[in-house]
Amino acid sequence: MDRRLAIATLIILIFMVGACTNLAGMLMSGAPGSDLVMATVDVAATATATPFGPIPATITPPPPPTATATPLATATSVNPWGDFPAPVEPSAIEIRRPLAPLQVPEGTVNIIILGSDQRPYEYGHRTDTMMLLSLDPASGTATLLSFPRDLYVFIPGWRMDRINTADPNGGPERVAQTLLYNFGLEVHHWVRVNFWGFTQAIDTLGGIDVQVGAGLADECGGIHWRYGQGTYHMDGFTSLCYVRMRHVTGDFDRMRRQQEVVLAIFNRVLSLDGLSRTPELYTQFRSMVETDMEIEDILPLLPLAAKLSSDPSQIHRSEIGVTMGSLWRVPYSGASVIQPDWEAIESMLHDSFEALP
Repeated sequence: MDRRLAIATLIILIFMVGACTNLAGMLMSGAPGSDLVMATVDVAATATATPFGPIPATITPPPPPTATATPLATATSVNPWGDFPAPVEPSAIEIRRPLAPLQVPEGTVNIIILGSDQRPYEYGHRTDTMMLLSLDPASGTATLLSFPRDLYVFIPGWRMDRINTADPNGGPERVAQTLLYNFGLEVHHWVRVNFWGFTQAIDTLGGIDVQVGAGLADECGGIHWRYGQGTYHMDGFTSLCYVRMRHVTGDFDRMRRQQEVVLAIFNRVLSLDGLSRTPELYTQFRSMVETDMEIEDILPLLPLAAKLSSDPSQIHRSEIGVTMGSLWRVPYSGASVIQPDWEAIESMLHDSFEALP
């Protein structure tokens, strides 16, 4: 049973460890701020009163209502938030009503992967990486969906804000509510990954072979990195820099790189070399992951992992990409966020989660 537990843990590791991509933030400066300046209405400005003229002294009072007057309709109480907690703070824009739950295949298991930037001996964190892993054992497929950290959504029971503020302000339960409210995606399990085991896990594997999909030239840790399209062997530090660099790109490009590293870890762990080093990897996993998943949740996923390892084309990659939102500044705070194009996002969600083969 110990070996089954260790291998089962590795199956989850291959999906989850790639979300931990924040250590390089300690090695490089932050991304330059956006120069976008938008004209906005100052919602905090004091309204100017409209002057009224004096009432004429000779005004004739209106006649009393007749006995046959039609009574006014009684207002119906409506809760626009459905079964979700209402906001407790005002919003700069109208809050969109909840999206109806997506009709996913029966037996689908959705796992939210949260990459935390929490340092040792520090309180609090930010969620700079958020992916949803959707597993469909019946069809033998998996879908990996990435969310931009600055996506401006309603966080139930709180307010409109960046999606990456849901976890530090309410934990995985609030993240689950946020995804269900805004995207119609039910979360069954959660995993939060800290960064300090990331490089060691990849180094224990002997490195990974990453399929780089687009060119990149950037700096990390005092080193200038340059990549073209192709396959690159990366150790832990190199992998971390690759998924974190954003001096010359941004979060959308970084989401693509994060998914490339997740798939590279998947391929490496499921190789004979990866499985033969189960004890080392199991120790690394236990030191870096928080999750609500138990062994009975993990073991049923092993056959699906085996199928995906033999046919990686059944791992579908999706993202809320650059064409599905626009930069916007919140009037009262000046924060630069991504305002979603909900029509484009809903179309992607239906195609990715309701129309799988």
